Amino acid sequence: MKKIVFMALLAIFTLSFTLEAQDDTRGRRDNRQDVRTGMRWSAKERADNMEKQLGLTADEKAKVQALFEQQDAKRAEQVAEQRAKRDEQMQDRAKRREEMQALREKEVAENDAELEAIIGKEKMEQWKQYRADRQKEMRSSNRAGRRSPR
Repeated sequence: MKKIVFMALLAIFTLSFTLEAQDDTRGRRDNRQDVRTGMRWSAKERADNMEKQLGLTADEKAKVQALFEQQDAKRAEQVAEQRAKRDEQMQDRAKRREEMQALREKEVAENDAELEAIIGKEKMEQWKQYRADRQKEMRSSNRAGRRSPR
């Protein structure tokens, strides 16, 4: 009798772990929620990361953090504006996408120019290389996590 009870408990225990391993949607749901609730790096955290990566001076770090705060405020304003126009913009999705991409490229170029004025050309090149490496790393990890179509 003890063997049967023990085997039943062992089977239930093993089955519960197997079922838990199959539930891969929970992690993705949590990640999407984090992005919506603002779990992104703050301007201070990004400036701290840049300081660590590039060895910025205290003055450079303060200026970079102020720039990031200014960019975050501008981005929040743009997001609010875009949400207000959402229904209107749903009509021509391709055109809107091209406009947003062009706007993003322009802003990245402006931000890079402002950053270069603060930290200098040499550190900016290091930062661009670091950023490119991180993008490549993130893209490769995203591809590796995708499943092949069935």
